[in-house]
Amino acid sequence: VEPADVTDVVLTHAHYDHAVNFTLFPRATVWIGDAELSWAAAQPPGFNPIPELYVRELCSSERVHRIQDGETFLPGLQAIAAPGHTPGHLLFYLTASDDPVLFTGDAAKNRAELLSMTVADTDDARESARSLEKIWEIWRRRPGTLLIPGHDLSMRLDAAGRPAYVGERAAEIGAWFSETLQQTKIDLCCAPRIDFSQYAAQ
Repeated sequence: VEPADVTDVVLTHAHYDHAVNFTLFPRATVWIGDAELSWAAAQPPGFNPIPELYVRELCSSERVHRIQDGETFLPGLQAIAAPGHTPGHLLFYLTASDDPVLFTGDAAKNRAELLSMTVADTDDARESARSLEKIWEIWRRRPGTLLIPGHDLSMRLDAAGRPAYVGERAAEIGAWFSETLQQTKIDLCCAPRIDFSQYAAQ
């Protein structure tokens, strides 16, 4: 899909790692929570996760539409308030598909937050805890619901009701250890385990 063919961009919140690339889609309607954008616009410029120049563009662009909690703003796509990480953070719940899809953004960044019911990097820990409860309630509502978190692989609930990844996690480090640009790659997820038993007697 070419960037110019994208019709809609949906933002869970205004932090730079979730919002700045809306500019890559010149014909898309951009959707963001009204409460979130109002909060972001009121933040002072400086070293924080709010990209003030992009927020200024979001506030002034005719392509941007502000949405409210509970609003179905595209066919089968509902915005649901999930404050905590930011005050106006939204979940998006898609029911116009064979299986529902729940986009959690950074209200649930990863599997660890879903299982521990605690979150890192939040403006309000109590609100985040309530948002996690809301996520679980929606996720359990219909079997087969796909959950897409902010910083992890997609998941479905298994037969025991626990999050199971769809796909495989992968990560590696690329580093230069010589005088050439040839990279050495170190696999962080799937490297074979080293059997240390052979060294036990030494």
